[in-house]
Amino acid sequence: MISEKSYAQMESSSRHRKANKIISVLSEFVDLSQCYVLDIGTGSGHISQDISRKSKSLISVDLYDERVVKSGYSFKNVDNENLPFEDNKFDVVISNHVIEHVPNQILHINEIHRVLKKGGILYLATPNKYWVIDPHSKLPLISWFPRKISSFYFKLFRNKNWDVYPVSYKKIRKLTKNKFKIYNMTLEIMKNPKKYNLDVFSEIQSIFKLFPNLFGLFVPTNILIMKKKF
Repeated sequence: MISEKSYAQMESSSRHRKANKIISVLSEFVDLSQCYVLDIGTGSGHISQDISRKSKSLISVDLYDERVVKSGYSFKNVDNENLPFEDNKFDVVISNHVIEHVPNQILHINEIHRVLKKGGILYLATPNKYWVIDPHSKLPLISWFPRKISSFYFKLFRNKNWDVYPVSYKKIRKLTKNKFKIYNMTLEIMKNPKKYNLDVFSEIQSIFKLFPNLFGLFVPTNILIMKKKF
């Protein structure tokens, strides 16, 4: 399903800021200039283009072609979670706010694992299931409930079907068990927003400074680096 407000409709400045965040985090682990990169979820293409300028090459995939910018990288349409690439092809895979839209999340992770080279890096970012306000619906606590209840909640207040599959850090660990070594970058990024080009509300930063240990459980977004084990 194409999102009501697709990435192609968002302002380019926010896309560039997100690209800079991804680049700054990845640069802690790899030399992007030597990397073959796969970006899952092209959207407007701004992020793919920005990261391609730092990479050896970049291919981006999406269910729909909503691109505004199309130069600097290759693009492929996909039909589902299956990736049309051979095993061990990429040094880096980016799944930036994609997994919460994927019905078959284990296949999403397995396919990423398959196309990554041994020791390759997955950048995975997704809204935290236990954050107070869901960023898609803008409804409080909706992602905390069992799916039947959250679907009813969403239908009641938005009159639409609930097509988001929120995940917690614990769920991500379960999905990636024995496949990846996980580096949870979330709190490090929150501590150093300028270094990692983080665009975050000042109120959230204030809460983090007051309650850093508690806030670790309730971050708005989980940002993880995962290194393929085998």
